[in-house]
Amino acid sequence: MSQYDFDKRREKQEAAKSKKDQRLDDLRQILATAPGRRYIKGMLEFHGVFQDVQGTSNVDIYRALGKKAAGLRIYGEVAEADAELAQKMFVEYLRRNL
Repeated sequence: MSQYDFDKRREKQEAAKSKKDQRLDDLRQILATAPGRRYIKGMLEFHGVFQDVQGTSNVDIYRALGKKAAGLRIYGEVAEADAELAQKMFVEYLRRNL
């Protein structure tokens, strides 16, 4: 590999990191407001993040697993943006539903 290839790869990695950092900063701003936190909680509940996957057919089960996987990705970004808030959201869910 030439020096050009290394530089080009480094530029791509820095651009991807910059986009991720911007996305996490945007999420922190959303989580900083009460309406933003309610919205994110609603998204996590809609996707069944804190619930068991149930269904009577394979289609229902795989659909629920897909929703949950999307929700877990959202929750993972919330945890990366603000781990303390992610833990607080989980504890609040447990208190309401157990």
